[in-house]
Amino acid sequence: MCLNAVNDLKLCIANATGAPVERLAKGLDIPKEEFGDFVIVLPKAGIDRVQAEGIAESIMRCGLIARAELKGIYLNIFLNRELFSSKVLEYIVNDNEYGICREREPKRIVVEYVSANPIHPLHIGAARNAALGSFIATILKAFGNNVQTRFYINDVGRQVATVALGFKLLGKVEIPSNAKPDHWIGLIYAITNTIAEIQSIKKRLKTATGEEAERLREELDELTADATRLWKAAPDIFSEISEKLKDIDFEEELSRIMRGYEKGEAEVVQLIRNVVSACIEGFKQTLQRFGAEIEVWDWESDLVWCGDVEKVLRALKRKAVEHKGALALSFSSIDSAELREKLRIPRELEIPPLVLQRSNGTTLYTVRDIAYTLKKFREFNADKVINVIASEQTLPQAQLRLALYMLGHVREAENLIHYSYEMVNVEGMKMSSRRGRIITLDDMLDEAKRRIMVELEKRGSASEAIAEKMGVAAVRFYLLFVSPTRPVKFSWALALDFERNSAPYLLYTYARTEGIFRKARELGIELDWKKLLKIMDRSFTISDRRWRLVKMVSMFPEVMYKSYEELDPSALALYLLRVADEFNTWYDEEPIVVEKDEKLRASKLLLAYAINRVLDRGLRILGIEPVERI
Repeated sequence: MCLNAVNDLKLCIANATGAPVERLAKGLDIPKEEFGDFVIVLPKAGIDRVQAEGIAESIMRCGLIARAELKGIYLNIFLNRELFSSKVLEYIVNDNEYGICREREPKRIVVEYVSANPIHPLHIGAARNAALGSFIATILKAFGNNVQTRFYINDVGRQVATVALGFKLLGKVEIPSNAKPDHWIGLIYAITNTIAEIQSIKKRLKTATGEEAERLREELDELTADATRLWKAAPDIFSEISEKLKDIDFEEELSRIMRGYEKGEAEVVQLIRNVVSACIEGFKQTLQRFGAEIEVWDWESDLVWCGDVEKVLRALKRKAVEHKGALALSFSSIDSAELREKLRIPRELEIPPLVLQRSNGTTLYTVRDIAYTLKKFREFNADKVINVIASEQTLPQAQLRLALYMLGHVREAENLIHYSYEMVNVEGMKMSSRRGRIITLDDMLDEAKRRIMVELEKRGSASEAIAEKMGVAAVRFYLLFVSPTRPVKFSWALALDFERNSAPYLLYTYARTEGIFRKARELGIELDWKKLLKIMDRSFTISDRRWRLVKMVSMFPEVMYKSYEELDPSALALYLLRVADEFNTWYDEEPIVVEKDEKLRASKLLLAYAINRVLDRGLRILGIEPVERI
């Protein structure tokens, strides 16, 4: 058990009652103030009235508790304010890692995140993946686990073959000096795909009739509008690809590239590796800026060429059945409620057979994912592997775990975690990477920085470095503030609000605490926190506002542990906002540095320091670097 005031209270209750809080209820919670400082919700079953009254009476033997009241199933606890607040501030001052409870038995954990297709820049959806993945890695490391982050480079498949074909038609892979590589590659991909789709629809229109013809004409109109926009972006490139695509069979050429790459044909390998490497370089630049860097970059093609995929495929074929004319893995023989619970597969999810190969002989990505999963477990000797992947991939991820189980890799199947999240929507924008209609993360960060600069200029403190940090923080926080299980509807007005519920608001609050300390030093006040503990006025929490802040600070380790256990950043984000709200109200109500009573001033400075420490650690866990001055 970690050292902090709330755990002291739990131990005190356990010693007084003979039963840990966790046996009495799920834990402590903060009720409305009129009902006490903390509340224990007793279970409706298992504890009768006499037992409940006995618990309420015995709990008074805990020195941290002033009184306790039993109201139905609610045991309301009123604390000894002086004793409890002293403990809270002592822990803050003496514990450099306040809020963190390190694992006694740390685990080796792989976190794979982002893993976006290397065919266009990272978009706003990938940004949520990056924010969540880096948060997971950060909080797992903070609690003492050995964590490795990985990115799976999907270079085997139709989309990469499409962009490779575009560059092949151009005769070379060359990125203009004034273009970011992933943005240029995204343009070539969109041009190639859009032209190919237009040509395909025109062919189909020659024989289509009725409703089908009308639908195709509507689609052609939309594609033509996209093509016009793409032509304006690069007219010469567009015209060259358009002319050369007329002379080839697009689908046949794609299949040739895909087969050649899986077989390791030198010319195809050089083409695709050059294209994908350039795109990955762009990814690295963006992720570094976003604070979500990756340690290990794995090429999907390496798994194919080294024989790992073929080995897995042979093992799968031994268990395969025929399904709609193709070899597939059926899970009907092992599918059960018990196994689904073990593998964390939703009961209502319908799981069809897993097709192993396309008709052209190339493998499907889920088959290659089996080989990659085994590689991640093997190379890092991992206890767990966490895949941060959108909820749309729930079925393939379930099939992946079931396939591992069928192949006898039970440990891997049971410890492969699909960390699911919902998508990001931006009002008035329908994204399509195939047609070059995406909101890139780079553009989002640039726009955030620009808007922050405007706000800072209004406040007379314009700084590009601060605007960059705050812009990145604003986007990250907005994507983490909403629970991963809920979709995000992105709003600039909310993301950049300096007054509430945003990263700029939290950073401004943190800077305000730093301003308190600067002013204190200017006035010659020594900020030796341990000395201030000795002279503080221990009755300073006679003020309800200060007492409320002390209780909120005391709950920081509990909130951190909840976010760690559930890998949910939204609980931590919401908590930090509540702390900031309460602190800012207090700041506006009372003098702190200019408080005339020396002992009371020491108490107030210590409380400001406690808020500062909580905000600092909480923001860093969310991947946000605090700023001392705005």
